[in-house]
Amino acid sequence: MKKIKCAIFDLDGTLINTIDDLADACEILLKKYGVVSNWTLDDYKNFVGNGAKKLVERAFDHKLDEKTLCSRYQEFKPLYDSIKLNHAHPYDGIKEQLDILKSKGIKLAVVTNKPNVAAVGMVEHVFGANYFDCIIGAVDGVPVKPEPDMVNKALKQLDCKPGEAIYFGDSEVDIRTGHNSNVEVVACSWGFRQFETLFSENPSVIIDEPKYISKLF
Repeated sequence: MKKIKCAIFDLDGTLINTIDDLADACEILLKKYGVVSNWTLDDYKNFVGNGAKKLVERAFDHKLDEKTLCSRYQEFKPLYDSIKLNHAHPYDGIKEQLDILKSKGIKLAVVTNKPNVAAVGMVEHVFGANYFDCIIGAVDGVPVKPEPDMVNKALKQLDCKPGEAIYFGDSEVDIRTGHNSNVEVVACSWGFRQFETLFSENPSVIIDEPKYISKLF
């Protein structure tokens, strides 16, 4: 294996458990418009991964026209941003693993389909400002994962080639992102998807606990 110089992490379901606040924001929006929801937390785990706009579309059961969807999406972003830290917390052992990587000189990045403002605010609140070498969240008009654009941007900022990076994520979106970016991808089964879903996407490896992260470097 070539010398690995950087580790790129998905955020929701990989570094931080955010599902309660994502679900709550959707439920508040649904209630505002008189929609009676029977979604469970497991439903929301399947709704996330493709960005906030797609989450809103799925929460409204694909019943919104494009104009209305865009309007609801714009409402969702500040709503979620205002409650995003109510329940969010890092998975057990994540911080210790990241500290080990930093001690080895590994550069760290977050690449997430979460809106950029919410992503930066959450990461800096949980891990501290400047803990990660770069944080790249979704910006309107820029292709999101599984397109490779965001990972490519991170690699450029980290001065790292695809073969010198490992990408960690908890969903099929993340695995496809790694493949599209020509980066080795490690699937994390403690997140929002079932093992079988991850396995079917052919990641390089699947790990069941954060403690295995540093063993790959």
